Amino acid sequence: MSEKVEFLINGKIEIEMEDGYYKSNIQDITEEYVAISIPVNNGQYLPLRKEERITGVYYYDKEIYRFETVVLGRKVDKILIIMIKKPNAFIKLQRRNFVRIPFMTNVVCARINLVKDMKSIGDNQIEFFEAYSLDISGGGMRLAVDRELEQKVNCKDILMVTIPLQQESITVKTKIVRVESDKKSPKIIYGTVFLDLDKTTRETIIKLVFHIMRNQMKNGVKGD
Repeated sequence: MSEKVEFLINGKIEIEMEDGYYKSNIQDITEEYVAISIPVNNGQYLPLRKEERITGVYYYDKEIYRFETVVLGRKVDKILIIMIKKPNAFIKLQRRNFVRIPFMTNVVCARINLVKDMKSIGDNQIEFFEAYSLDISGGGMRLAVDRELEQKVNCKDILMVTIPLQQESITVKTKIVRVESDKKSPKIIYGTVFLDLDKTTRETIIKLVFHIMRNQMKNGVKGD
């Protein structure tokens, strides 16, 4: 479904590529095009070419929208800017009810007090343990934990989870809302929901989910 979206000067846009998302912002707007700064990702600039088709992500009115368009060209207006054709349609990316998709990687967890600020927690204040993520969505994730921790990790516990990504790692606060325990299995499965996500972390998770979904669609795999 297409959404009504308005481009704004200095609005945040990211260009989606195979190796990640390149950050940019809006410099100028006309009836025909949107002029953006050269997209950059970790110091690497994206040399978009005229007539190149691109997929973008736009942050507007506390929501995230995806669109497809084409590069119209470049021009210099104090800085070098890239002109992209105004998209015909936008797709709103759901922040909370995102589809759950497989995401299997080792993570580091710790039980914490709900009132603690994660930034104020020292390594000597809590006991860390390893877990394995099974899937993730914009609202939470499932974790597989060794059964030997069954008495230490319980439903309604608050966990600090550090998730490794390609170029960084993120640490999130989660609450266990469901426990799946099969006595025949050496692992216990915990369903969690994210708590107190800041805007940057939430956007990182949503982009991760969308990136995995895109790769799955290319390979003919679907999420739950």
